[in-house]
Amino acid sequence: MEFLLTIPAYIKVGAVFSGILIAYRLGLQLGYSILAFAVVLTLWTGAGTQGLAYQVHNLARPESWLLLVVILLLLFFTESLDKTGRMRRTIDALSLWLKSRTALYMGLPALVGLLPMPGGALFSAPLVAAVDSDSSLAPAHKAAVNYWFRHVWEYWWPLYPGVILAIKYSGLPAGLYFLIQMPFTLAAIGGGYFFIMRPIRAHDGQRARGPLNARDALSTLFPITVIVVMSVACSFALPPFGASKSLASLIGMLGGLALGLVAVFWKNAAAIKPSCRLFYMKGTWQMMALVLGIVVFSAALTCPLPGKTAATLVTTMRDEFVKLGIPLLLVIALIPFISGAVTGVAFGFVGASFPIVFALLGASPHLNVVCAATTFAYGCGYFGMILSPVHICLVVTNEYFKTRLLSSYRHIFAPALTVFLACLIMSGAYYYLFR
Repeated sequence: MEFLLTIPAYIKVGAVFSGILIAYRLGLQLGYSILAFAVVLTLWTGAGTQGLAYQVHNLARPESWLLLVVILLLLFFTESLDKTGRMRRTIDALSLWLKSRTALYMGLPALVGLLPMPGGALFSAPLVAAVDSDSSLAPAHKAAVNYWFRHVWEYWWPLYPGVILAIKYSGLPAGLYFLIQMPFTLAAIGGGYFFIMRPIRAHDGQRARGPLNARDALSTLFPITVIVVMSVACSFALPPFGASKSLASLIGMLGGLALGLVAVFWKNAAAIKPSCRLFYMKGTWQMMALVLGIVVFSAALTCPLPGKTAATLVTTMRDEFVKLGIPLLLVIALIPFISGAVTGVAFGFVGASFPIVFALLGASPHLNVVCAATTFAYGCGYFGMILSPVHICLVVTNEYFKTRLLSSYRHIFAPALTVFLACLIMSGAYYYLFR
């Protein structure tokens, strides 16, 4: 038993991390996997009951339980946009107004992507198929269009749980996080247009253009704008009054969600009951278990080690890497990438890797380091996630268009590489820009 406690910290973390991914691939829900191995890791460090008590204390912090509340309300908000018909009205209004088929090919999946939902690409796939009324595109090409443009917002759009989690663990104000991550969307749209859309421009036709129904077009965007404005405002306004950056962002999200829900259900109270069915769905509580597991896992990494002054598992691991000569940059790249490839979801790679990444940066890293690390780690994780064969959107898209996975990869690898290259450029730029 004494031998197990003396094993290097990086081997302990690596073994536990591998255990989480293996258990997930074997069918254990990701949240339960992370929660179980977080407890194992705490006991493995020798912290014992004191370590478990530290985790309970961490859960009682406002940042922890507010995160749980915000994620639950976020799921309810996206469900309410669907049940009230707001998302459908927005899509129908813009479909009637847009004239170019290329714009429709790109725009319809992107619009659906504003409303995160598991397997949401299946919702946008029929829209893409309808645009190709004369079957001029190969099934694999339509699958790539649908899959790629469905995910162009997931780097910073505040309705994505992975984004909320990234803001929490990076400690950046929400407004600054949105600002430094937005170029990802430009790179994704540019890469998607150049490598996916440009080859099919010859098939682009002009459609009869109808009038724009501005009220329907803004049906979804207005309540979302309320959330964004509240989140950004609070992330800058509250820290001077003593709130931490992560707490301020969460309070802003909570306030924005409350106002957004009022806007959604205003004069549409009948939709409240069907929206509340979300709370009876198994997937909702699996998501909450995932959030809980991530919070506990983060606490296991930062729990004080017995017999060591101000040492934690991650600070010990960082010192071991330095002695072995392993560049931390390589570690920060590989952990998110592997997490993204294995889990196939942004929330999964952020939750599994970001606590490790930011703990490796040490206490109170400079803003330039945090911004660069946030962009770099997210870009590496996203690169793994978007190419993951277990990504549910990729699976359902290929099933809908009756095409093979490898055929879709032929179209999406180049734009994915474009986003990864943008990640390298952005992280380097932020490192020097925020010095």
